[in-house]
Amino acid sequence: MTEIYFRTDGNSEIATGHLMRCLAIARTCTRKGASVTFVVSDEESRSLLEERFTVSQEFPVICLYRSYRDLDGEVPALLSRLSADRSSANDPDAAPASCIQDRPWLFIDSYYATTPYFQALRPCFRTAYLDDLKSFDCAVDLVVNYDTSEDCSWYDNASRKLLGIQYTPLREQFHSPRYEVRQQVTNILLSTGGTDPYGVAESLLHHLYDTDTCHDCSITPLGQNNMHMPGASYQPQDLTSLQSMQYYILTSRTNTRYTALTALAQAHPQIHIHTNVSDVAALMASCDLAVSAGGTTLCELCAVGVPSVSYLMAENQRTAVDTYARLGLIPCAGDIRTTAVQALRHILAFLLHMAPNYAARAGVSSSMRSLHDGAGTDRIATALLQE
Repeated sequence: MTEIYFRTDGNSEIATGHLMRCLAIARTCTRKGASVTFVVSDEESRSLLEERFTVSQEFPVICLYRSYRDLDGEVPALLSRLSADRSSANDPDAAPASCIQDRPWLFIDSYYATTPYFQALRPCFRTAYLDDLKSFDCAVDLVVNYDTSEDCSWYDNASRKLLGIQYTPLREQFHSPRYEVRQQVTNILLSTGGTDPYGVAESLLHHLYDTDTCHDCSITPLGQNNMHMPGASYQPQDLTSLQSMQYYILTSRTNTRYTALTALAQAHPQIHIHTNVSDVAALMASCDLAVSAGGTTLCELCAVGVPSVSYLMAENQRTAVDTYARLGLIPCAGDIRTTAVQALRHILAFLLHMAPNYAARAGVSSSMRSLHDGAGTDRIATALLQE
């Protein structure tokens, strides 16, 4: 049986994207017969991971009690804990694996991995790395980058390469989901990441409902790649049509502004907060438009076909938001870190433009669905289980 250890983290600073995509791959690997264990740095990562299990104790979790930023420093503890874990699960007197095919996989999804980290681990494990930064040429047995093109020239040191959008690790619920483009827009999804470090959901709702404090609604036109993103100004009274719609906030209780969002929901019955959602695809499919931070969520929205607008809040999201904007699928409202007010106004302009425009929504929805088949985890799992 193939053994796979997933080394990843999630917390209030780095959000939960690493955990979610590793869980998607892990579940597919388990269905294909692999033995899967998660390894995390601390109790916060463990808690966020276990909150997302479909059943209690879905996977064993090893906690290293180390800093998630210092992967090089965790190597002795990691090797010791995994050696003890394997000895307890197998024959403790068995000889170490001499053939690389007999070694377990260590699948790393962390922006703090380094070349020395991989060099220290490769004698004991087959190493896989989920990369979307391209900050260094990874010396691993398998590299996965679904944000890049299929050009393999960057990864000279990786033995095998899975590159391109077909390897996007979406959950099984995103395999051919059903979606209807409705004539009338009533439901809008706000997916701002599990932690929403810049308070985008709260700020956007304040812009929407507190129009007396947002009297200057002029916005700077965006580039031509941002299809369906108008550059014209709008007036506060134009927002009336949006105020009666239902807003579904997809977040977690680690959201930095969770208390403020709860207060907004109490003041405005149109606002609904969703945490720890098991069937995200169904929630997306119930919505007519979406606002999302960059990242894997954009791939999920494409798989469902929800007309969406994105914004940038981290450098590792730039490739994805630029790609979807260039393809004319999901326009980017801007960088929330540096131009927050302008980005929020672009988002509202997008909603005002798309809500009454059924033809535009139907057209972009069809194009979005044609991009993703939702089978990325199957392709990755097959590569890991291939002896």
